[in-house]
Amino acid sequence: MRICLLGLLLFLGLGQAEAAKSLRLAMSGAFQPFSTTDIHGQLSGFDADIAREVALRMKLEPELVQTDWSGIQAGLQAEKFDLICGSMAITEARLQTMHFSLPYYVSGAQVFVRKGIQSLSDLRVGVTEDSTYAHYIQKHPALFPNARILVFGSEAEIVVAMNTGKLDAFVSDRIVGGFYVKKAGDTGIRPFGDLLYEEHCGISARLDSQKLVHQVNQALLAIISDGTYAQIYEKWVGFPPDLKALMASWSEHIKQIPSLGQTRENRQKKAEFATGAQSMLPLLLEGLGLTLKLTLITAFFSLLLGALIGVMGVARNPALRALCTGYTFLIRGTPLLVQLFMSYFVLATFVNEIAGSEIMGAFSSALIALIFNTAAYNAETIRGGIESVDKGQWQAAKALGMSHQLMLKRIILPQAFRSVLPSLANNLVVLIKDTSLVGAITLVELTYAARSIVFQTGEAMTPFFLAGLLYLILITLLLMLIRQLEEKNA
Repeated sequence: MRICLLGLLLFLGLGQAEAAKSLRLAMSGAFQPFSTTDIHGQLSGFDADIAREVALRMKLEPELVQTDWSGIQAGLQAEKFDLICGSMAITEARLQTMHFSLPYYVSGAQVFVRKGIQSLSDLRVGVTEDSTYAHYIQKHPALFPNARILVFGSEAEIVVAMNTGKLDAFVSDRIVGGFYVKKAGDTGIRPFGDLLYEEHCGISARLDSQKLVHQVNQALLAIISDGTYAQIYEKWVGFPPDLKALMASWSEHIKQIPSLGQTRENRQKKAEFATGAQSMLPLLLEGLGLTLKLTLITAFFSLLLGALIGVMGVARNPALRALCTGYTFLIRGTPLLVQLFMSYFVLATFVNEIAGSEIMGAFSSALIALIFNTAAYNAETIRGGIESVDKGQWQAAKALGMSHQLMLKRIILPQAFRSVLPSLANNLVVLIKDTSLVGAITLVELTYAARSIVFQTGEAMTPFFLAGLLYLILITLLLMLIRQLEEKNA
């Protein structure tokens, strides 16, 4: 084994790492047992230990950076860090925008299913965002007939979705998926069949960092040769590494290691991926359609509910006022993202269990959370508008013998709505931007569509610029309609 390693070292012609203060290596911190954070908030796991060892063997100070997986490629291209050491699989698509070291571990894609499932037909299948698993399922429809793919932020969320009946199966790395299933306890989730394919994970760098890739390879050779790699692997994975399989993967990937004379322009000429605005617009417009749908439905029902709660806030009955105050305090005091998760993972699960079928999915869960959240702000706005109406009008209406309800209907509410229309318009603008959070529960709205393009291309500027422009156009058009309504009722 040592002779083979030394032979590879000579073949690669690696030089010594240049002195520098630090080497910044990024990972998600949400991929146990490969990367996570400990009780002190420090990154730990297999990826973290490998990253530290690689930096030290390069005579550099390791600086580990935790970043969301959805933006990790864009962060690399923007030079927020030097390398990605985050269990990133080496694929032809990624090789067009990044260089990779030789693989530092070999695993594979495994299907996990709920108890009782005997085939992969007509299943809701979960995958993590920007993983190779979704592409594999789409390219092999015969293995997953009529599968519906749902995207989540991490394996932890996927296992929760499995245990709450949101998913029938999921595809993940064999080691990672097994780790999270074991961590969840005896839930009946089990591996299904053999590995779909092997996956080779490498440390990635920018296309202008050829020398850095060679230095990383030298460091990997060193830690494998002296046994450090095996110690780290067994510590986190639980069993010794298959070094023969790892060396076989090196033989397969040695040809993709960049030569030191290879330029960024030469690699980019090989790319066949459309990254222009014209090719991005269809996906963005599809996401905009969902954003608009969520906005319009939520705006209508949250206005009705907000008006009802706002009127309750000035009711004579103290119990109604207390109920209104408690509702607005609870909703405005908790983040919308938490409300989305509660609606999707708790409320929807409860409703579906009672109904015996999935009658409440991600879209309806998002609608409920958005409606109740926006209604709380509309209620406070409307309540303030009601209380701003001159007290003399209340007294005059009372002197005319009007009931409390009649006063509100004919005199108070029309004036209140006119005065609070600008504030309600502001709530609508906030709502449009709040819809960007529903991507957390698998809905592909405008912002998530832009993130999906970033996942595919590694380019952040154009997708998010176009998404921002579409948001601006949508908000401008709605505000123009509201301005006309204000002028009409002035």
